[in-house]
Amino acid sequence: MSKKFDFDVTRFSTDDIGEMSNDELQRHIMRVRRSIKEARKMGYATLSHEVEYCYLDHERQMRHRREQSFKKGRR
Repeated sequence: MSKKFDFDVTRFSTDDIGEMSNDELQRHIMRVRRSIKEARKMGYATLSHEVEYCYLDHERQMRHRREQSFKKGRR
């Protein structure tokens, strides 16, 4: 039983990404990562997926750094 996979990329604006909760952000990162993997298996171009992944992962990294910085300042 094969599942049809949607290779369309959902592009988020910077504001949309900034308003996501950490859980939503992580969910979108995992979805895009999976779509890259599936697209590569099937021989599709992945550049637009990879660009979207970079934007989402950059936000994740910035949030992590902010949290670490906040923890350091609270000691």
